[in-house]
Amino acid sequence: MLAQMAKALGWGEPNQVHRWYGSRNGSYFTLGSTPWCQMTITWAAYHSGNYKAVCPQGDRAYTVWHAEDGEQLGRWRSGTSENIRRHALPGAIVYMDWGGSNKIGAVDHVGIVEENLGDGRVQTIEGNTANTCKRRVRGAADIAGFWNPAYEEEIEDMTSDALYKAAWEQDRMPVPYGSDTNREWKPRSVLVDHGVKLREILAAVEAQGATIRELVAVLAARDEEIDVEALVARIEGAIAGITVRLDVADA
Repeated sequence: MLAQMAKALGWGEPNQVHRWYGSRNGSYFTLGSTPWCQMTITWAAYHSGNYKAVCPQGDRAYTVWHAEDGEQLGRWRSGTSENIRRHALPGAIVYMDWGGSNKIGAVDHVGIVEENLGDGRVQTIEGNTANTCKRRVRGAADIAGFWNPAYEEEIEDMTSDALYKAAWEQDRMPVPYGSDTNREWKPRSVLVDHGVKLREILAAVEAQGATIRELVAVLAARDEEIDVEALVARIEGAIAGITVRLDVADA
């Protein structure tokens, strides 16, 4: 979703969002003068495969209706500094009221959270801000509220094997989770770090096992009376009894 929104950065009026939305909802929306902040959210959701999560009631060009969609899902949070700091995750749909209220009916503008700055402010990507698509920094003075779409609800249908595979693959990529200013994501970051450590331990144990088998083979070659299988089993049993502990900074 964020990658798709980033593709629109720098677009002026009219643009691809107008043309796409107008092709689905009528020629009125193709006009460059048509407000397109909410249309950009719909466009990005559709083209990033997040349409169901972001647009539960279908295409939206009117910010108030889309904010109400989030409220009906029970996901709406008012735009207080505390709510923003704790709950405005990357990908959250964030609504502005230039009058400073937290009322859905007063919403004037919308964007998407790209980064939670950890101090009650967020960095956003917004269509139709100063007639272009730009990054902005918003805080409680402007934010009426926000909601986090259910981007990852499909994870509930994954098997444990699929979850493990997904976690393994994700660990191999840069993961922008966890920092002193974004503690909402820190638990996931800690788990990722531990996954890396556990795999290092497993690799070391596997290498140790290969060394043991090599040593036993050498001993067997010297003494035909050695029961190789029994010796390997005894060594593996001793290794299995070892308890591995990880030092964890956070409780």
